[in-house]
Order: sequence, then C-alpha cells, then structure tokens
Amino acid sequence: MTTCAAVLVVAFVTAANDNARIERMKTHGIPVTVTVTGCTGNVGGSGSNSAGYTCRGRYVVRGVTYRELIGSLSTFAASGTTVHAVADPSKPSTVIVFSALEKTVASSGAYLRPGLLTGAWAALTVAYLRTVRRHRAVHQER
Repeated sequence: MTTCAAVLVVAFVTAANDNARIERMKTHGIPVTVTVTGCTGNVGGSGSNSAGYTCRGRYVVRGVTYRELIGSLSTFAASGTTVHAVADPSKPSTVIVFSALEKTVASSGAYLRPGLLTGAWAALTVAYLRTVRRHRAVHQER
C-alpha cells in the first residue's frame, strides 16, 4: 500500500512540475538559436516503420555552450540547420522548439490519470479494510 501511495505522490508531483515548466518557459523562457548537430532516426515498436527523429543541437545561454537534445524537434534537420527554440531559465539544458512551445498548454488534465488512480487505490484500500474487519469479526464470534 505504501508503494502505491508513493507512486501516486510522484505522479502528482510530476504533473505539477510539467505544468510549472511549461508556464515558466512561456513567461520567462530564454530565446535561443539552436544549431543542429545531428539527427538519429527512430523506429516504431516492430522496427519496420519510422517513428520520427531525435535531434541534438548546440546553443549558448549566458555565455555557456550547451549540447543537448532539441525537445519537440521530431522531423529530420540537416547538421548546421538552425532552429528557433526556448531554453528553460531554471534549467538551461532543457530546450524546446519555439513553435512547439507555443502550442503547448499547461493543463489540469495532467492530473486526470493520477486522480483516477488515486480513486481506484482508495476504493481498493477501503474494500480490503472492510474484508479484514469482517474476517476478524467472524473469527471473534466463534
């Protein structure tokens, strides 16, 4: 039971952090120009179809050069191509393509799955406790 509770807490904290990161990058993000250093093709689950690309790039924030994955850039970009992106002011090694950030919205929907899991966990816990109490009551009457 404790493990389930811990997983649920982590799920809620993750959703809150994701929403906070989106808002922070939209309001205080650092605009950067990222130079693509390479893209690697991804394959689907069966290995027979393409599932986009993972691209890395180089950019500078406050005089520091970063070489990181380019978030939300899933199409092929030739090495040397530049893309407009936004770096997270709290963690400059996190960068996302500007056009993707514009479309991203912090949402209360991020809490839907953890909320449903919490409800299911609570229902199972109550059912378990009732079963234990009934079992004890039956054995005490004997």
